Amino acid sequence: MGRASRAQAAKHREQLVAAASGLFQERGSQVSLVELTGAVGLTTGGFYRHFESKEALLGEATAHAFKEVRALLDGFEAAHPGDYGAGRVGLIDYYLSPGHRDETTHGCPVSGLNAAMSHQPAHSQAKRHYVDGVQELAAWLEPTPSTAGQSPSVGGPDNAVTQVSDEAYARLCALVGALVLARATSGSAVSERILTSAHRALGAADD
Repeated sequence: MGRASRAQAAKHREQLVAAASGLFQERGSQVSLVELTGAVGLTTGGFYRHFESKEALLGEATAHAFKEVRALLDGFEAAHPGDYGAGRVGLIDYYLSPGHRDETTHGCPVSGLNAAMSHQPAHSQAKRHYVDGVQELAAWLEPTPSTAGQSPSVGGPDNAVTQVSDEAYARLCALVGALVLARATSGSAVSERILTSAHRALGAADD
């Protein structure tokens, strides 16, 4: 395979992973192979030149989704240099916003991929990426950084699992639960109430 062909194949793979990340979040693991390949103009035969199974694609798509989360968190750090509390507030504001509620394709994969992950075995690549991502996001919700002078994401997920407090996990549960309910009730006043109530409760926890 020539250099141009290899570059094109790599581009197709990246496009497939990115598209699958959004489709899995929006529609769960039941999205069909035809729909996944059709989103980027590939055939089913073309798919198997890149991945051995849909489960293998789900693993890479999950990693891709949490890479986007890390970029988002980096943005909050950059917007509030040295002020961890303000960065955390920025994350909560974003997470419980109507815009995030309505963005089901590229929103938080903790909520978007939860249905797909419930059917994955514990040893699967997708489940491992998901668990690591949950730990990293929870670390961002600590009342104070786990290590003085460091971002809550420093050290990676393996470090985070031993550092994250019960309070941080409880905050993550509140965020994810509120988002799931707000999406399920979207179009009603109840959805707006869920977002504002959760936001108020999490704000009070920081007082």
